[in-house]
Amino acid sequence: MIRGKQIIIVLLVVLMTTGLALAQQPGPPREVEREAPAREPAVLAREEAAPGVTSVLLEIPPVADSYIASERPDRNFGDDALFLGYNNVGDQYGAQRPLLRFDLAGPIPPGGIITDARLRLRLSFSSPTGDEPMATVLRNLQAPWAEDTVTWNNQPAWGEIYTGTIVGSAHTWYEWEITGLAREWEEGTLPNHGLEIIGDEAIQQRERAFYSRETTTAYYPHLLVTYVQSDDTEPPQVAVDDLPPFVPRTFNVSWSGSDQGDPPTGIASYDVQYRVDGGAWIPWLVDVTGTSADFTGEGGREYGFRARARDEAGNLEEFGAVEAAATVDSAAPLSTVDPLPARTNDSSFNVSWSGDDGEGSGIATYDVRFRFNGGDWQIWQSQTLATSVPFSAFDDGYYEFEARAVDEVGNAEPFHGEPEAAIIVDAEEPFLTPRIWLPLSIR
Repeated sequence: MIRGKQIIIVLLVVLMTTGLALAQQPGPPREVEREAPAREPAVLAREEAAPGVTSVLLEIPPVADSYIASERPDRNFGDDALFLGYNNVGDQYGAQRPLLRFDLAGPIPPGGIITDARLRLRLSFSSPTGDEPMATVLRNLQAPWAEDTVTWNNQPAWGEIYTGTIVGSAHTWYEWEITGLAREWEEGTLPNHGLEIIGDEAIQQRERAFYSRETTTAYYPHLLVTYVQSDDTEPPQVAVDDLPPFVPRTFNVSWSGSDQGDPPTGIASYDVQYRVDGGAWIPWLVDVTGTSADFTGEGGREYGFRARARDEAGNLEEFGAVEAAATVDSAAPLSTVDPLPARTNDSSFNVSWSGDDGEGSGIATYDVRFRFNGGDWQIWQSQTLATSVPFSAFDDGYYEFEARAVDEVGNAEPFHGEPEAAIIVDAEEPFLTPRIWLPLSIR
Protein backbone atom coordinates (compact mmCIF):
# COMPACT_ATOMS: atom_id res chain seq x y z
CA MET A 1 0.00 0.00 0.00
CA ILE A 2 2.83 2.43 0.89
CA ARG A 3 4.63 1.54 -2.35
CA GLY A 4 1.46 2.43 -4.32
CA LYS A 5 1.27 5.85 -2.64
CA GLN A 6 4.95 6.45 -3.40
CA ILE A 7 4.37 5.68 -7.07
CA ILE A 8 1.43 8.13 -7.18
CA ILE A 9 3.51 10.86 -5.51
CA VAL A 10 6.35 10.30 -7.98
CA LEU A 11 3.94 10.51 -10.92
CA LEU A 12 2.43 13.73 -9.57
CA VAL A 13 5.89 15.25 -9.17
CA VAL A 14 6.80 14.21 -12.71
CA LEU A 15 3.59 15.69 -14.10
CA MET A 16 4.05 18.94 -12.18
CA THR A 17 7.66 19.21 -13.28
CA THR A 18 6.74 18.48 -16.89
CA GLY A 19 3.93 21.06 -16.78
CA LEU A 20 6.27 23.68 -15.31
CA ALA A 21 8.83 22.91 -17.97
CA LEU A 22 6.22 23.27 -20.71
CA ALA A 23 4.95 26.53 -19.23
CA GLN A 24 8.49 27.94 -19.09
CA GLN A 25 9.99 26.39 -22.22
CA PRO A 26 12.76 28.54 -23.68
CA GLY A 27 11.92 30.86 -26.54
CA PRO A 28 14.03 31.74 -29.57
CA PRO A 29 17.67 32.63 -28.83
CA ARG A 30 18.36 36.26 -27.99
CA GLU A 31 21.21 38.62 -28.83
CA VAL A 32 22.45 36.54 -31.73
CA GLU A 33 24.21 37.72 -34.87
CA ARG A 34 22.22 36.95 -37.99
CA GLU A 35 21.88 38.47 -41.42
CA ALA A 36 18.55 38.83 -43.18
CA PRO A 37 18.35 37.07 -46.56
CA ALA A 38 17.82 39.36 -49.56
CA ARG A 39 14.14 39.51 -50.46
CA GLU A 40 12.23 41.54 -53.03
CA PRO A 41 8.54 42.44 -53.21
CA ALA A 42 6.63 39.72 -55.03
CA VAL A 43 3.46 39.93 -57.12
CA LEU A 44 1.08 37.25 -55.82
CA ALA A 45 -1.88 37.99 -58.07
CA ARG A 46 -2.95 40.32 -60.88
CA GLU A 47 -6.48 40.58 -62.23
CA GLU A 48 -8.90 42.90 -63.99
CA ALA A 49 -11.13 44.11 -61.17
CA ALA A 50 -13.35 46.18 -63.47
CA PRO A 51 -13.18 47.43 -67.04
CA GLY A 52 -10.01 49.46 -67.27
CA VAL A 53 -8.97 48.64 -63.68
CA THR A 54 -6.13 46.25 -62.82
CA SER A 55 -5.81 44.96 -59.26
CA VAL A 56 -2.41 43.73 -58.03
CA LEU A 57 -1.66 41.82 -54.82
CA LEU A 58 1.88 42.35 -53.50
CA GLU A 59 3.88 40.74 -50.74
CA ILE A 60 6.36 43.30 -49.38
CA PRO A 61 9.10 42.23 -46.92
CA PRO A 62 10.33 44.65 -44.25
CA VAL A 63 13.47 46.73 -44.72
CA ALA A 64 14.02 46.83 -40.94
CA ASP A 65 12.69 45.12 -37.82
CA SER A 66 13.73 44.81 -34.19
CA TYR A 67 12.29 44.71 -30.71
CA ILE A 68 13.04 46.75 -27.59
CA ALA A 69 13.03 45.60 -23.94
CA SER A 70 12.37 47.72 -20.86
CA GLU A 71 14.80 45.79 -18.62
CA ARG A 72 17.58 46.09 -21.23
CA PRO A 73 16.96 49.78 -21.98
CA ASP A 74 20.26 50.33 -23.79
CA ARG A 75 20.52 47.02 -25.66
CA ASN A 76 19.69 46.52 -29.30
CA PHE A 77 18.02 43.35 -30.61
CA GLY A 78 18.03 44.00 -34.35
CA ASP A 79 19.05 40.43 -35.26
CA ASP A 80 16.63 38.61 -32.94
CA ALA A 81 13.10 37.32 -33.28
CA LEU A 82 10.36 39.84 -32.56
CA PHE A 83 9.33 39.52 -28.90
CA LEU A 84 6.07 40.95 -27.54
CA GLY A 85 4.50 41.15 -24.08
CA TYR A 86 6.41 40.75 -20.80
CA ASN A 87 9.32 38.42 -20.00
CA ASN A 88 9.52 37.69 -16.26
CA VAL A 89 11.56 34.47 -16.16
CA GLY A 90 15.24 33.72 -16.65
CA ASP A 91 17.09 36.89 -17.59
CA GLN A 92 13.86 38.92 -17.30
CA TYR A 93 13.78 41.28 -20.27
CA GLY A 94 10.63 43.04 -19.04
CA ALA A 95 8.20 44.71 -21.47
CA GLN A 96 8.94 43.98 -25.13
CA ARG A 97 7.75 45.75 -28.28
CA PRO A 98 8.40 44.86 -31.94
CA LEU A 99 9.19 47.61 -34.46
CA LEU A 100 8.95 47.17 -38.26
CA ARG A 101 9.37 49.36 -41.33
CA PHE A 102 8.38 48.72 -44.96
CA ASP A 103 9.30 50.55 -48.15
CA LEU A 104 6.21 51.29 -50.26
CA ALA A 105 7.69 53.88 -52.60
CA GLY A 106 9.30 51.32 -54.90
CA PRO A 107 6.76 48.48 -55.05
CA ILE A 108 3.73 50.72 -55.68
CA PRO A 109 4.06 52.31 -59.15
CA PRO A 110 3.05 55.92 -59.90
CA GLY A 111 -0.71 56.11 -60.21
CA GLY A 112 -1.19 52.95 -58.14
CA ILE A 113 -3.69 53.38 -55.32
CA ILE A 114 -3.65 51.13 -52.26
CA THR A 115 -7.04 49.56 -51.53
CA ASP A 116 -5.98 47.09 -48.82
CA ALA A 117 -2.90 46.56 -46.63
CA ARG A 118 -2.30 44.01 -43.88
CA LEU A 119 0.73 43.40 -41.68
CA ARG A 120 1.27 39.65 -41.23
CA LEU A 121 3.49 38.10 -38.54
CA ARG A 122 4.05 34.38 -37.93
CA LEU A 123 4.10 33.27 -34.29
CA SER A 124 7.00 31.02 -33.29
CA PHE A 125 6.70 31.01 -29.49
CA SER A 126 4.12 31.55 -26.75
CA SER A 127 4.59 31.56 -23.00
CA PRO A 128 2.93 30.17 -21.00
CA THR A 129 2.14 27.33 -23.37
CA GLY A 130 -1.53 27.47 -24.32
CA ASP A 131 -1.83 31.00 -22.93
CA GLU A 132 -5.09 32.92 -23.35
CA PRO A 133 -5.28 35.27 -26.36
CA MET A 134 -3.40 38.54 -25.91
CA ALA A 135 -4.79 41.88 -27.06
CA THR A 136 -2.37 44.08 -28.99
CA VAL A 137 -2.37 47.62 -30.37
CA LEU A 138 -0.45 49.02 -33.32
CA ARG A 139 0.89 52.59 -33.43
CA ASN A 140 2.43 54.63 -36.22
CA LEU A 141 6.00 55.73 -35.47
CA GLN A 142 6.72 59.45 -35.77
CA ALA A 143 10.51 59.55 -35.97
CA PRO A 144 13.33 57.65 -37.73
CA TRP A 145 15.05 54.64 -36.15
CA ALA A 146 17.65 52.11 -37.24
CA GLU A 147 17.40 48.35 -36.90
CA ASP A 148 20.90 47.96 -35.47
CA THR A 149 20.77 50.85 -32.96
CA VAL A 150 17.19 51.23 -31.69
CA THR A 151 16.73 50.59 -27.94
CA TRP A 152 14.12 51.16 -25.27
CA ASN A 153 15.84 54.39 -24.25
CA ASN A 154 16.08 55.85 -27.76
CA GLN A 155 12.87 54.44 -29.24
CA PRO A 156 11.03 56.82 -31.58
CA ALA A 157 7.88 58.64 -30.52
CA TRP A 158 4.63 57.04 -31.60
CA GLY A 159 1.18 58.34 -32.43
CA GLU A 160 -2.28 57.30 -31.35
CA ILE A 161 -3.46 53.71 -31.57
CA TYR A 162 -4.22 52.95 -35.21
CA THR A 163 -5.50 49.39 -34.99
CA GLY A 164 -5.22 46.20 -32.98
CA THR A 165 -5.64 42.45 -33.11
CA ILE A 166 -5.77 39.45 -30.80
CA VAL A 167 -2.74 37.15 -30.75
CA GLY A 168 -3.36 33.62 -29.57
CA SER A 169 -0.83 30.94 -28.72
CA ALA A 170 -1.17 28.89 -31.93
CA HIS A 171 1.84 28.99 -34.22
CA THR A 172 0.12 30.60 -37.16
CA TRP A 173 -0.16 33.94 -39.00
CA TYR A 174 -1.66 36.99 -37.28
CA GLU A 175 -2.80 40.13 -39.12
CA TRP A 176 -3.13 43.86 -38.41
CA GLU A 177 -5.20 45.80 -40.97
CA ILE A 178 -3.38 49.07 -41.81
CA THR A 179 -4.92 50.14 -45.13
CA GLY A 180 -5.36 53.81 -44.25
CA LEU A 181 -1.92 54.05 -42.71
CA ALA A 182 -0.22 52.44 -45.72
CA ARG A 183 -2.16 54.70 -48.08
CA GLU A 184 -0.94 57.80 -46.22
CA TRP A 185 2.65 56.51 -46.34
CA GLU A 186 2.43 55.85 -50.05
CA GLU A 187 0.76 59.18 -50.83
CA GLY A 188 3.30 61.06 -48.73
CA THR A 189 0.73 62.66 -46.43
CA LEU A 190 2.35 60.89 -43.46
CA PRO A 191 6.09 60.18 -43.03
CA ASN A 192 6.83 56.47 -43.21
CA HIS A 193 8.82 55.64 -40.09
CA GLY A 194 7.17 52.26 -39.63
CA LEU A 195 5.13 50.95 -36.75
CA GLU A 196 5.32 49.53 -33.25
CA ILE A 197 3.21 46.81 -31.65
CA ILE A 198 2.39 46.78 -27.92
CA GLY A 199 0.87 43.82 -26.08
CA ASP A 200 0.14 42.94 -22.45
CA GLU A 201 2.89 44.62 -20.41
CA ALA A 202 1.64 43.76 -16.92
CA ILE A 203 4.49 42.42 -14.77
CA GLN A 204 4.10 38.67 -15.29
CA GLN A 205 5.43 35.93 -17.53
CA ARG A 206 3.34 36.42 -20.64
CA GLU A 207 5.05 36.85 -23.98
CA ARG A 208 4.99 36.02 -27.66
CA ALA A 209 7.73 35.81 -30.28
CA PHE A 210 7.34 36.21 -34.04
CA TYR A 211 9.74 35.33 -36.83
CA SER A 212 11.81 38.32 -37.88
CA ARG A 213 13.22 39.15 -41.31
CA GLU A 214 16.44 37.33 -40.32
CA THR A 215 14.70 33.94 -40.56
CA THR A 216 15.73 31.69 -43.42
CA THR A 217 12.21 30.22 -43.56
CA ALA A 218 9.17 31.48 -45.46
CA TYR A 219 7.77 32.83 -42.19
CA TYR A 220 9.35 36.30 -42.44
CA PRO A 221 7.14 39.35 -41.69
CA HIS A 222 5.48 41.02 -44.66
CA LEU A 223 2.81 43.40 -45.82
CA LEU A 224 0.07 42.07 -48.08
CA VAL A 225 -0.84 45.09 -50.17
CA THR A 226 -3.50 45.33 -52.85
CA TYR A 227 -3.30 48.29 -55.21
CA VAL A 228 -5.15 49.24 -58.36
CA GLN A 229 -4.19 51.03 -61.56
CA SER A 230 -6.76 52.51 -63.89
CA ASP A 231 -7.41 54.92 -66.74
CA ASP A 232 -9.91 56.53 -64.33
CA THR A 233 -7.85 59.22 -62.61
CA GLU A 234 -10.66 61.55 -61.52
CA PRO A 235 -12.20 61.25 -58.04
CA PRO A 236 -15.97 61.09 -57.57
CA GLN A 237 -18.06 64.08 -56.56
CA VAL A 238 -20.61 63.55 -53.78
CA ALA A 239 -22.42 65.76 -51.32
CA VAL A 240 -24.70 65.39 -48.34
CA ASP A 241 -28.32 65.99 -49.31
CA ASP A 242 -30.11 69.04 -47.92
CA LEU A 243 -31.57 68.87 -44.42
CA PRO A 244 -34.47 70.89 -42.99
CA PRO A 245 -33.53 73.70 -40.58
CA PHE A 246 -34.78 71.66 -37.61
CA VAL A 247 -34.73 67.90 -37.06
CA PRO A 248 -35.71 65.51 -34.23
CA ARG A 249 -33.10 64.02 -31.95
CA THR A 250 -32.63 61.04 -34.30
CA PHE A 251 -32.80 61.91 -37.97
CA ASN A 252 -31.71 60.52 -41.32
CA VAL A 253 -28.72 61.86 -43.23
CA SER A 254 -28.26 60.91 -46.89
CA TRP A 255 -25.66 61.66 -49.56
CA SER A 256 -25.39 61.20 -53.31
CA GLY A 257 -23.10 61.84 -56.26
CA SER A 258 -21.32 60.21 -59.17
CA ASP A 259 -17.89 59.12 -60.38
CA GLN A 260 -16.22 61.61 -62.73
CA GLY A 261 -13.72 59.27 -64.41
CA ASP A 262 -13.49 58.77 -68.17
CA PRO A 263 -14.47 56.03 -68.30
CA PRO A 264 -15.92 56.00 -64.76
CA THR A 265 -15.22 52.93 -62.65
CA GLY A 266 -18.02 53.62 -60.18
CA ILE A 267 -18.12 54.63 -56.51
CA ALA A 268 -16.69 52.05 -54.11
CA SER A 269 -17.30 53.66 -50.71
CA TYR A 270 -18.02 56.85 -48.80
CA ASP A 271 -16.66 58.69 -45.77
CA VAL A 272 -18.95 61.07 -43.85
CA GLN A 273 -17.92 63.59 -41.19
CA TYR A 274 -19.92 65.85 -38.88
CA ARG A 275 -19.28 68.86 -36.68
CA VAL A 276 -21.17 70.34 -33.72
CA ASP A 277 -21.98 74.05 -33.56
CA GLY A 278 -19.37 74.85 -36.19
CA GLY A 279 -16.53 73.09 -34.31
CA ALA A 280 -13.88 70.63 -35.52
CA TRP A 281 -14.82 67.90 -37.98
CA ILE A 282 -15.35 64.43 -36.50
CA PRO A 283 -15.32 61.13 -38.48
CA TRP A 284 -18.76 59.51 -38.40
CA LEU A 285 -18.87 56.87 -41.15
CA VAL A 286 -15.69 55.51 -42.74
CA ASP A 287 -15.46 53.41 -45.91
CA VAL A 288 -19.19 52.60 -46.04
CA THR A 289 -21.15 51.57 -49.12
CA GLY A 290 -24.57 52.84 -48.05
CA THR A 291 -25.92 56.26 -48.97
CA SER A 292 -27.90 57.08 -45.81
CA ALA A 293 -27.80 56.49 -42.07
CA ASP A 294 -29.58 57.64 -38.92
CA PHE A 295 -27.76 60.17 -36.73
CA THR A 296 -28.58 61.01 -33.10
CA GLY A 297 -27.72 64.42 -31.70
CA GLU A 298 -28.38 66.61 -28.67
CA GLY A 299 -31.19 69.09 -28.38
CA GLY A 300 -30.37 72.67 -29.27
CA ARG A 301 -27.11 71.80 -31.08
CA GLU A 302 -26.46 72.46 -34.76
CA TYR A 303 -24.90 69.58 -36.72
CA GLY A 304 -23.09 70.08 -40.00
CA PHE A 305 -22.19 67.26 -42.42
CA ARG A 306 -19.87 66.67 -45.36
CA ALA A 307 -19.06 63.58 -47.42
CA ARG A 308 -16.47 62.29 -49.85
CA ALA A 309 -16.23 59.18 -52.00
CA ARG A 310 -13.66 56.71 -53.26
CA ASP A 311 -14.11 55.10 -56.68
CA GLU A 312 -13.28 51.55 -57.76
CA ALA A 313 -9.96 52.80 -59.14
CA GLY A 314 -9.01 54.12 -55.69
CA ASN A 315 -9.35 57.83 -56.51
CA LEU A 316 -10.36 59.66 -53.34
CA GLU A 317 -12.30 62.91 -53.32
CA GLU A 318 -11.10 65.66 -50.97
CA PHE A 319 -13.41 66.79 -48.18
CA GLY A 320 -14.96 70.19 -48.81
CA ALA A 321 -16.91 72.68 -46.74
CA VAL A 322 -20.12 71.93 -44.84
CA GLU A 323 -22.73 70.53 -47.24
CA ALA A 324 -25.81 70.27 -45.02
CA ALA A 325 -26.69 71.41 -41.51
CA ALA A 326 -29.62 71.18 -39.11
CA THR A 327 -30.44 72.01 -35.51
CA VAL A 328 -31.81 69.29 -33.26
CA ASP A 329 -35.18 70.17 -31.73
CA SER A 330 -35.77 67.64 -28.97
CA ALA A 331 -38.04 69.68 -26.67
CA ALA A 332 -41.81 69.55 -26.91
CA PRO A 333 -43.70 72.85 -27.25
CA LEU A 334 -45.89 74.33 -24.51
CA SER A 335 -49.54 75.29 -24.98
CA THR A 336 -52.53 76.34 -22.92
CA VAL A 337 -56.23 77.09 -23.30
CA ASP A 338 -56.99 80.77 -22.87
CA PRO A 339 -59.14 81.73 -19.82
CA LEU A 340 -62.94 81.45 -20.13
CA PRO A 341 -65.65 83.34 -18.22
CA ALA A 342 -66.90 81.57 -15.11
CA ARG A 343 -70.45 81.21 -16.47
CA THR A 344 -72.37 81.61 -19.72
CA ASN A 345 -76.03 81.44 -20.64
CA ASP A 346 -75.21 80.54 -24.23
CA SER A 347 -74.86 76.93 -25.38
CA SER A 348 -72.24 78.00 -27.92
CA PHE A 349 -69.12 79.94 -26.96
CA ASN A 350 -65.63 80.46 -28.35
CA VAL A 351 -62.65 78.50 -27.00
CA SER A 352 -59.14 79.67 -27.94
CA TRP A 353 -55.63 78.42 -27.18
CA SER A 354 -52.03 79.35 -27.88
CA GLY A 355 -48.54 77.84 -27.67
CA ASP A 356 -44.81 78.43 -27.92
CA ASP A 357 -41.99 76.19 -29.17
CA GLY A 358 -39.21 78.37 -27.81
CA GLU A 359 -36.33 78.46 -30.33
CA GLY A 360 -37.43 75.18 -31.89
CA SER A 361 -39.00 74.25 -35.18
CA GLY A 362 -42.37 75.85 -34.44
CA ILE A 363 -45.81 74.46 -33.62
CA ALA A 364 -47.36 72.31 -36.34
CA THR A 365 -50.74 71.28 -34.84
CA TYR A 366 -52.82 71.31 -31.66
CA ASP A 367 -55.03 68.74 -29.97
CA VAL A 368 -57.76 70.04 -27.64
CA ARG A 369 -59.93 67.93 -25.35
CA PHE A 370 -62.72 68.57 -22.84
CA ARG A 371 -64.59 66.84 -20.07
CA PHE A 372 -68.13 67.36 -18.78
CA ASN A 373 -69.08 67.47 -15.11
CA GLY A 374 -65.77 65.83 -14.07
CA GLY A 375 -66.18 62.82 -16.37
CA ASP A 376 -63.76 61.32 -18.85
CA TRP A 377 -61.67 63.47 -21.19
CA GLN A 378 -62.82 63.51 -24.83
CA ILE A 379 -60.88 64.74 -27.87
CA TRP A 380 -62.61 67.74 -29.40
CA GLN A 381 -60.05 69.12 -31.90
CA SER A 382 -57.44 66.74 -33.35
CA GLN A 383 -54.31 67.86 -35.21
CA THR A 384 -55.84 71.22 -35.94
CA LEU A 385 -54.03 74.29 -37.22
CA ALA A 386 -56.67 76.56 -35.71
CA THR A 387 -56.20 78.42 -32.44
CA SER A 388 -59.87 79.31 -31.87
CA VAL A 389 -63.06 77.30 -32.51
CA PRO A 390 -66.68 77.73 -31.31
CA PHE A 391 -67.73 75.04 -28.83
CA SER A 392 -71.34 73.76 -28.73
CA ALA A 393 -72.42 72.48 -25.33
CA PHE A 394 -74.71 69.47 -25.49
CA ASP A 395 -76.19 70.06 -22.03
CA ASP A 396 -76.02 72.47 -19.14
CA GLY A 397 -73.15 71.73 -16.82
CA TYR A 398 -69.47 72.24 -16.07
CA TYR A 399 -67.00 72.05 -19.02
CA GLU A 400 -63.20 71.87 -18.66
CA PHE A 401 -60.61 72.15 -21.46
CA GLU A 402 -56.97 71.17 -21.98
CA ALA A 403 -54.70 71.61 -25.02
CA ARG A 404 -51.43 70.15 -26.19
CA ALA A 405 -49.14 71.03 -29.16
CA VAL A 406 -46.97 69.09 -31.59
CA ASP A 407 -44.01 70.82 -33.25
CA GLU A 408 -42.75 70.57 -36.82
CA VAL A 409 -40.33 67.70 -36.06
CA GLY A 410 -42.91 65.61 -34.18
CA ASN A 411 -42.17 66.45 -30.55
CA ALA A 412 -45.54 66.17 -28.79
CA GLU A 413 -46.46 67.90 -25.56
CA PRO A 414 -48.17 65.40 -23.26
CA PHE A 415 -51.66 65.88 -21.85
CA HIS A 416 -51.32 66.38 -18.10
CA GLY A 417 -54.94 65.75 -17.10
CA GLU A 418 -55.23 69.18 -15.50
CA PRO A 419 -57.86 71.59 -16.88
CA GLU A 420 -56.46 74.86 -18.23
CA ALA A 421 -59.80 76.63 -18.58
CA ALA A 422 -63.34 75.91 -17.34
CA ILE A 423 -66.86 77.33 -17.72
CA ILE A 424 -70.39 76.69 -16.41
CA VAL A 425 -72.98 76.47 -19.17
CA ASP A 426 -76.47 77.52 -17.99
CA ALA A 427 -78.43 77.90 -21.20
CA GLU A 428 -81.81 76.61 -20.00
CA GLU A 429 -84.04 77.95 -17.17
CA PRO A 430 -84.18 77.48 -14.31
CA PHE A 431 -80.55 78.52 -13.82
CA LEU A 432 -78.12 76.06 -12.26
CA THR A 433 -77.55 76.08 -8.55
CA PRO A 434 -74.15 75.02 -7.18
CA ARG A 435 -73.76 71.26 -7.03
CA ILE A 436 -71.38 68.92 -5.28
CA TRP A 437 -69.24 68.42 -8.40
CA LEU A 438 -68.67 72.14 -8.90
CA PRO A 439 -65.45 73.67 -7.53
CA LEU A 440 -65.99 75.53 -4.23
CA SER A 441 -64.73 78.74 -5.83
CA ILE A 442 -67.71 78.92 -8.19
CA ARG A 443 -70.57 77.40 -6.11
